[in-house]
Amino acid sequence: MKLTSLLIAGIFILAGASLRAAEPIKIKLAPAGEDRRYVAMSTLVGADALKPPFVVRDADGGQALPCQWEPAGAGGYRVYWLLPQVAKGQAKMLSVDHGEQAAKGGVTIVEKDGSLAISSGAREITRYNFGGQYEKFKKPYFYPLMVGGTNLCRGFPMDPHPGESNDHPHHTGIWFAHGEVNNVEYWSKEPIKHDKFIVKESGPVMAHLIADNRWGENVIERQDVCIYDIGDDLLMDWAITLTAVGKPVELGKTKEGGFSVRVATELTSPEPGKNAKPAKDRGDGKMVDALGNQDEPPVREHAAPWADNYGVIGGKTVGVALMNHPQSWRYPTNWHVRNYGLFAANAFFVQGSHTLEPGKPITLRYRLYAHGGDPKQAGVQAVYAGYAASETK
Repeated sequence: MKLTSLLIAGIFILAGASLRAAEPIKIKLAPAGEDRRYVAMSTLVGADALKPPFVVRDADGGQALPCQWEPAGAGGYRVYWLLPQVAKGQAKMLSVDHGEQAAKGGVTIVEKDGSLAISSGAREITRYNFGGQYEKFKKPYFYPLMVGGTNLCRGFPMDPHPGESNDHPHHTGIWFAHGEVNNVEYWSKEPIKHDKFIVKESGPVMAHLIADNRWGENVIERQDVCIYDIGDDLLMDWAITLTAVGKPVELGKTKEGGFSVRVATELTSPEPGKNAKPAKDRGDGKMVDALGNQDEPPVREHAAPWADNYGVIGGKTVGVALMNHPQSWRYPTNWHVRNYGLFAANAFFVQGSHTLEPGKPITLRYRLYAHGGDPKQAGVQAVYAGYAASETK
């Protein structure tokens, strides 16, 4: 998703409202046939309309919701907020107005030594590692992935822990890469280098990062990421836009690529038929997708809107769900998931190669929901429904 142009399906701006400077902008979220959680919303406020500061109110009782805003060109602003819960069949009428909102916590960004630490209060959520000492890992990546004080990612090779496997040293937390780009291997061999930040903002709703990365002379990758403040769980929305640099680029058919997480050892699974009990560096994790398929072979064999890898770490059931937005290129995605701990959405290894033409970028859109409980307890389908309600224009 290009977050600077994020809108929500079923939202409309009442005719003329945005043109009357003294009047609030009215926004309606249409009802849906299922519960929705964490509906990310935004609207554009023109330069000739309201001026900051802004306040967003839910018409049901006039409650003010945390919001934040960024310049959107031509003197306008884009205002962002998050609806935690919308019940099945419920419509929402909201308003954006000029006014102060009560400060309610939020997300902070602290930069140090080539890393951005993303925190909510005293709790670190994750870090975006992009330069300096992190360049040896070949590409920018997010690590750790914290849920209620528990890291859901394997530490090796960045932060090794006893009992972890040391296979696939190019599996670094949460990352995106591809293994066949004009016959160049950016999955594990050639570096993807951070170029610059376009946006680096934080506030009461989220941390918003837009970063450009360069794949040699072949591709500019733009990562547009929102990291939301939702308590002990973690919610991250991604849009990854790939643009060819000067000449056509062949993105090959390969399993070595995708939007990927290397999960903690406890979330891995034993290999069927090899051991009655997990090996010392394997856990007893489970995988399931939106279609009800379970474990590695069935999940790998089907494209699906989301998949979840869950298990028990330190006596607590936790999991990480990856979700594919309906407007993502090649939705629904296929899944390259492995019992040993790779958990990836891959739009190429089944659907095949693609020639990326100059001036014709593609955008892949994902949500990562790291949660306590199993997928049912965590309401993964409702979180997906909230994500799928988003529309980009």
